[in-house]
Amino acid sequence: MPRYFFHFSDGKRQFTDGSGVELKGMAAARAHATQQVRDLKAAMCHPTVQDLSGWSMSVVDAKGADVFAISFDLQPMKQTT
Repeated sequence: MPRYFFHFSDGKRQFTDGSGVELKGMAAARAHATQQVRDLKAAMCHPTVQDLSGWSMSVVDAKGADVFAISFDLQPMKQTT
């Protein structure tokens, strides 16, 4: 099974997933990323963290190649190369 790494950023800092997760494929990786974003948003329900517009999650494969990225509003983000 392929291993995916789920990094997230607040727009200024990158928080790196050092262990990753083995998943069946792209659909499972998207479902996992969506759940991770929802969990992070719920954990950050604090008055000092009100603007999550700059937050995003990027997913990379075991070779370090970008797979996809989503914003914390759960919208796909354009890949930049």
